[in-house]
Amino acid sequence: MRRHLMWAVIFLLCVHSLMKSVDACDPTKRKKVRGKPCVGMDCDKGTCKARGCTGCTGSNPWCAGYCTLQ
Repeated sequence: MRRHLMWAVIFLLCVHSLMKSVDACDPTKRKKVRGKPCVGMDCDKGTCKARGCTGCTGSNPWCAGYCTLQ
């Protein structure tokens, strides 16, 4: 039983590191626009709730994406 648990934990850690490599999930890869603080903020269920931004880029099953000026 412990062996299966150990493999499950290792697998989940590997998958977690892969999920962060997606552009929308990695805050360091998000585009920024000077004077528009809403750009790069997290989206909520595929829509941007921040004032000044209307689009949401990178929405996927792992994370909600980030706000853009679309």
